[in-house]
Amino acid sequence: MSGGIRRFLNLGVHDGRNRAYSLRRLDLSKINSFHRTADEVAAQGKVLPTLTPAKASVPNRKRICNTNLAAAEAAAPKIKKAPASELVMRPPEVSSCLPGRHCVHFFPTASEKTFVLGDRANRMLRFDMGEHCRSIDTMPSLHEHKHSPLSITVPPSDSHLDDGEDCGDLYIIDRILHPDKSEVKPQFEALVWRAEHPRSFSSRSWHCDILPLPPWIIHQKHAYVYGHALVGDTICFSIAGAEGTGTYCFYIKTREWSKAGDWLIPFQGKAEYVPELGLWFGESQGLPCAADISGVLRGEEPLPEKMRIWANDDLPEEWQPSELCKSKVISVGSGRFIVADFLDSMIFDKDCNEMVTGKQFALFTGMEVVYGNGKNGNGANKDNDNYNSGNNGICKDNGNIGSKGKEMMRGLRMIKHKSIRYMFNKQLSIEAVL
Repeated sequence: MSGGIRRFLNLGVHDGRNRAYSLRRLDLSKINSFHRTADEVAAQGKVLPTLTPAKASVPNRKRICNTNLAAAEAAAPKIKKAPASELVMRPPEVSSCLPGRHCVHFFPTASEKTFVLGDRANRMLRFDMGEHCRSIDTMPSLHEHKHSPLSITVPPSDSHLDDGEDCGDLYIIDRILHPDKSEVKPQFEALVWRAEHPRSFSSRSWHCDILPLPPWIIHQKHAYVYGHALVGDTICFSIAGAEGTGTYCFYIKTREWSKAGDWLIPFQGKAEYVPELGLWFGESQGLPCAADISGVLRGEEPLPEKMRIWANDDLPEEWQPSELCKSKVISVGSGRFIVADFLDSMIFDKDCNEMVTGKQFALFTGMEVVYGNGKNGNGANKDNDNYNSGNNGICKDNGNIGSKGKEMMRGLRMIKHKSIRYMFNKQLSIEAVL
């Protein structure tokens, strides 16, 4: 998404009964996920403890579980009224032999009001929720079905903006790769706004281009995209396979690859660069994570002193992470984030004498990154003069991507604000948070 303060959290919702997908918008000004004053932050906010990468690893990590169920439910009230559907889409009937339970995929763009939706027939639609007019455009179809697509949005260039296109280009790669079949089965593609030929002076339009996979892995039968991020004008992918791991850099302008090293970036899934902080943010081992990965382009492995992982699992024992959906970290501007955790509410079944899954829900929590060592009470800053609607202690970035490195990590703290619960039912569940 483009910079600035976000107004909405966008949700892709699946209706299992009617086999339909809808796009809904959660108004951030109405769900009240952030404390309004520094006094409230000092009294009720919580500075999250940090973990080393080794301690954050799921096999080594023990959940704190100091919160009882009643207190957790009181601290995270349910959303009383779910947002209405802005768009409903029913996917076409296609071959049942296609893998995966998803029939529609939601892709964000550089514009908060524009989304791309793709179905299992490889068709792509762009939905623009303009303030005064809403529209749907057809986009070029993908060349091949993506079982579990991952996307990276590249901000619009001057040529995009000159033509009134503000959503940027969209690069899509399958999470599950079969590199040895890449010549007959495209697994990395891009929706790009360009002329028919690179040196042509003809008018520009949308094209779907097939892109190569890293040449170092094309002989492998199976591989898995562990994490990915846009670093300047380069897309970095960390890929794991039977023959080991590696991080590879795809240069957008030349469409050439380089290998950064035989290691992984610290993020699982997509990491997003936050210019206000000069760092990348995402999820690692189900926890919020920040890191400086600018050195990846120079072949430098991100070191532990250039990253932070925050322990955000002080939840009641009855709330267990869902195995179907991973946590999401969404930047909403000015150093603030919404962390979406997908949880199963466990209940005791007397018949089978064990805990079983009851209701499922998404837990949306407001988080804020601040700098400085001034603490009061529970560790949150208490300085009404400096607390200014999400700009508390933020070091502004001057355009040097990730240039601060280890210095940026000193005094970096994550403050937990407030949480709300978005309850699922037997019919509706959240498939994507954009």
